[in-house]
Amino acid sequence: MTYQAVPSTPSPELFFKSINPEASRTILLLHAGFASHHEWDLVFLHLSSYHLLIPDLPGHGITTSAIIPFDLSDTANLLADLVTKHAKNCKADVVGLSLGGYTAIYTAQKYPEIIGEGGLFVSGCAHTVFSPGSYKSWGLGCVMFLGNWVITGLPKSAFDWFVTKRGLQINVDLYEAMRKASNYPLGQAVSNTLGDEMDEEGKSVWEGRFERTQARTCIVAGALDDPVPKCAERGVQLRRSNSQSRAFKVEGKHHGWDIQDPELFARGIRCWVKHQDMPEEFVAL
Repeated sequence: MTYQAVPSTPSPELFFKSINPEASRTILLLHAGFASHHEWDLVFLHLSSYHLLIPDLPGHGITTSAIIPFDLSDTANLLADLVTKHAKNCKADVVGLSLGGYTAIYTAQKYPEIIGEGGLFVSGCAHTVFSPGSYKSWGLGCVMFLGNWVITGLPKSAFDWFVTKRGLQINVDLYEAMRKASNYPLGQAVSNTLGDEMDEEGKSVWEGRFERTQARTCIVAGALDDPVPKCAERGVQLRRSNSQSRAFKVEGKHHGWDIQDPELFARGIRCWVKHQDMPEEFVAL
């Protein structure tokens, strides 16, 4: 396995890691909110046969990505540019968790031509979002920020105890990235850009985005934290544009189960992008 870290530059481009650039097929890995590319440090070890592009999303990380404001449309533009310039055949299968999952759905709808034949594998992106600028959206931004701050604001020993009790594996690099990303402006930016409104047809914006996603998509709920019925509903919406899309739940897993069970998470990715039966731990919805 070979590794290449692309250094930060003054240009408005995302910092990213490129792993196994000699492989013939690319997977783009998109981390959750208030995290960084280090979220995938244990997952990518199980994806050694693929070329991996692992960026820091705007507003995250400790390099140039951190100074770029997070906005879904701008982020999709940057990711499309990243794939076009660095992915094999200018296409990538896309994996996203939580904020990364919403970003993957948005990007796939806006730039369907960059999505590989494996499609999308997303998890933790079936939660309710609120209208931008509303008091609920404001509250969600506060909750996202404060929830992350409480965790990273604890003494390191208490933090280690907390994550160990939840079965999570957070290395020092990810811990430091989480601490740096825990700020109120980022929480509000994420909340506002994810905000859901009713369109001219009386349908929620996100419902429409899921329905118009042409890419073959696997959406997963970590059953301990994620809304399983809502995930099943998103699966129905996804199948309206691609009959091969599927929804699953994984019992005993938290919202961030990529750092709880990285081997199973990677095994799910491999099965999905190779059009194989999913692992038995994946329960169809």
